[in-house]
Amino acid sequence: MLAVSIAAAVGVAGAQPSLGATPRDPFADPLDIGAVMHESVAGRPLMSVARAGQRFIAVGMRGLIVSSDDGGKTWTQVQSPVRSDLLAVAFPVPREGWATGHDGVILHTADGGRTWEKQFDGRIAATALIRDYKVRIDAGDATLQPYLDQLALNYKAGPSLPLLGVWFKDTQHGLAVGPFGMAVATEDGGRTWVPALERIDNPRFLHLQGVSEVGGEVFIAAEKGTVFRLDKAAGKFRAVETGYAGSLFGVTGNEQVLVAYGLKGTLYRSTDRGASWTRIDSPLHGLVTSGVYIAQRQTFVFVTASGEIALADQNAGAFRTLKAGRAVTTTGVQASSGQDVVLSGLDGMRTAALQ
Repeated sequence: MLAVSIAAAVGVAGAQPSLGATPRDPFADPLDIGAVMHESVAGRPLMSVARAGQRFIAVGMRGLIVSSDDGGKTWTQVQSPVRSDLLAVAFPVPREGWATGHDGVILHTADGGRTWEKQFDGRIAATALIRDYKVRIDAGDATLQPYLDQLALNYKAGPSLPLLGVWFKDTQHGLAVGPFGMAVATEDGGRTWVPALERIDNPRFLHLQGVSEVGGEVFIAAEKGTVFRLDKAAGKFRAVETGYAGSLFGVTGNEQVLVAYGLKGTLYRSTDRGASWTRIDSPLHGLVTSGVYIAQRQTFVFVTASGEIALADQNAGAFRTLKAGRAVTTTGVQASSGQDVVLSGLDGMRTAALQ
């Protein structure tokens, strides 16, 4: 699992002194306490970045949420209601956004990331999701039994199961995914969340690493080289095997070309809206953590956990690499303009020029 493995590497980066830090305090559940407010967010580990109109929002370790209104040049911390690690963030519109992370947490903002509230977490999931399936099984839908069994197994050890990816079609309809086939969905803007394991053609309960929409199609990237594509007519994600044996962490692209990215610089391309995939040569060597297509420049940008940055043309055919300076684990990338990108990483936020 990309986010989990990277998160495990931030012990040193996350151990800086902060306002109000009290290392001798007794344990408090990270779902019950807000993130510590820091004197400076420089160098703080961040796991994902998203655009909210002209604003950028990034989320990271121990509940950290930061925002920028100047193209990523400066960043300000905002209050977070949890201290759980946050791993993914998405904004379907500039004012409404959602963040997900460890302990099954789902946060929501209705004001462009200025304030956040907790909508859901693993403690709620352990009871509400299981109850939902039990009610439907008791009503006669026996096909849900394997999904109920998997949910019970997922939460047997407690509420810590993370949600690794989140996507919203609009301000009402969304999906969050995680390990062991975990999936929850909402149709009311997150006021209620229901189990959605049965909506994915995933009988092996593969880890679901990320979810994204490209060109009107919705994809889930998973382990064992699997991409799940939404069959809109059936309301179900169908499995597509890429031929790759390793984990895939995301899908990006444009109207003509899709690219799925994974371990050791692995990139797979589809030119038929995700129905089939072909491996493409890549100059990257590290785990590809994020990718974005910049329409203004007709360019793909990919980043890795080894700190590499690669650019590709609109067909994902011709590549070139950027000098990234010192090797820093980069976790996310978003276009700032046609000239540069905003990057999240274990050493904080930065920008990079697309020379």
